Amino acid sequence: MIATASARLRVPAVMAIGGSAIALGSLVGAGWKSGLGVEVVTVMATIGYYVLGGRDSDAGALFGSRPDERQAGIAMRATTSTGNVLCVVVLGGFVVTTALGRDVWPFALMSVVGGITFVVALVYYRHH
Repeated sequence: MIATASARLRVPAVMAIGGSAIALGSLVGAGWKSGLGVEVVTVMATIGYYVLGGRDSDAGALFGSRPDERQAGIAMRATTSTGNVLCVVVLGGFVVTTALGRDVWPFALMSVVGGITFVVALVYYRHH
């Protein structure tokens, strides 16, 4: 039970820490109203994720870090689809910002990081 509970808490804990870091950056950069708004969204998303992870369903098993083989396959296909959509969005953003004569470095950076990650993952998973 303890191992199951700690696995279920891992992702919400990372969400809370990451969201609070973003809220802190927002507080410093845009003031307390912005920081508070981000923190409220962080708390709501973290609680929602934790509650969803406790449900006895396919989604609950995935969100609660206890998937079976079928659910893990679904999660893998969903992750692949997400990556494909993000690649299209990043490349589309690169084309649009280039056409508008604006700074393309954010899209160039995301493209380079995505490409390097893909190559590293190919090498890693080929040997593991």
